[in-house]
Amino acid sequence: MNGLIKNILMRFCLLTFFALLVSCQKSPEPIAYGSDGCENCKMTISDPKFGAELINTKGKIYKFDSAECLAAFGRTIKPEEINSEWVTNFLMPGEFIKANDAAFLISNKIKSPMGLNISAFSNQKSLDEIRSTSGEKALDWKDVQSYVQNEWK
Repeated sequence: MNGLIKNILMRFCLLTFFALLVSCQKSPEPIAYGSDGCENCKMTISDPKFGAELINTKGKIYKFDSAECLAAFGRTIKPEEINSEWVTNFLMPGEFIKANDAAFLISNKIKSPMGLNISAFSNQKSLDEIRSTSGEKALDWKDVQSYVQNEWK
C-alpha cells in the first residue's frame, strides 16, 4: 500500500510539473496583424515588418507594434519580471529574433509605426546589406533602449 501511494504521488508531481512547464509560455506567438493591439501605445499592430513581444516570467505575452514600444514598455516593469523580449525580423516578417541577439538600424528611409524609424535584423551582416548611408545608425538592444528613453522622455 505504501509503495502504491508513493507511485501515485510521484506521478501526480510529475504531471503537475509538466503542466506548469507547458503553461508558462517561453517563446513568442504569432501577431494577428490588423487585430492585435499594442500594449504600450494601444494602436492596432498593422505592419508585419515591425512588431515585438515581451514574455514575462509567468508566461504572459505582451504584444507591440514596434521595437520602440517594446523598449518603452520594458521600462515600466521590473527587469526580473521579464523572461524574454522579441522583435520582428524586418527582412522576414513574422519571424522573431531575441531582442538581445538582434541588430537594429535607425534610418529615415525605413519608417516604423512609432516614428523613431527603428528596424530589427537577425544579424549585423543583414543590416549592413540594407544600410545605404553612413548617416544611418546601427545599434544593439541596449542602445535602442537608451535611445527610446532619451527620445520619449
